[in-house]
Amino acid sequence: MDFQSFITELGTLAVAFIIVLDPLGALPILVSLDSCLSTKERRGLTYRVIIGATILLLVFIFTGTFMLSLFNITLDDMRIGGGLLLVIIAINLVVHGRVSSDQSEEYRAAIVPLISPLLIGPGAITVAVVLATIHGVWITSIAALIAMFICLITFMATGVIHRVIGDSGTALVSRLMGVLIVTIGVSYIRIGVLHLINR
Repeated sequence: MDFQSFITELGTLAVAFIIVLDPLGALPILVSLDSCLSTKERRGLTYRVIIGATILLLVFIFTGTFMLSLFNITLDDMRIGGGLLLVIIAINLVVHGRVSSDQSEEYRAAIVPLISPLLIGPGAITVAVVLATIHGVWITSIAALIAMFICLITFMATGVIHRVIGDSGTALVSRLMGVLIVTIGVSYIRIGVLHLINR
């Protein structure tokens, strides 16, 4: 493979990852946290989420379906479990305007759902496994790292967004996005249940 073909393939894979990772979908939660976290805490949260999501994505790229089969977990199980988690997150966003009803627990409560299922959901896992199988582990891993770097840049913009829309705008966006997130969660559950029924 020549260099131009390599760059083209790498770019295509990176775009595929960015689409399924959907960093913009996680922005409302990060923006909602901005008013109750210091700049240092927000950056720490962002780094932890990106590092955790990157490690998880690379694990699925390198191990393929082995990890899922090891624990006897299907993608439909992950869809249903991830959907339930998203519904809980969405209810807190709509009712409290935050991920957690306890503001002191907000930092820790946000880390896990931001990593999975919001970033590393069933779609990202499926794409990671399929692309690694078709294109090879190493180029897929590089593409994943590029996509996660773009996610990092996107997440770093939350401070700017919060300054633009203010606390009241943040609360409104959080509640509106809570409604959207609950529909995503319900769709995860619906697809997972239908696939299990139709087996």
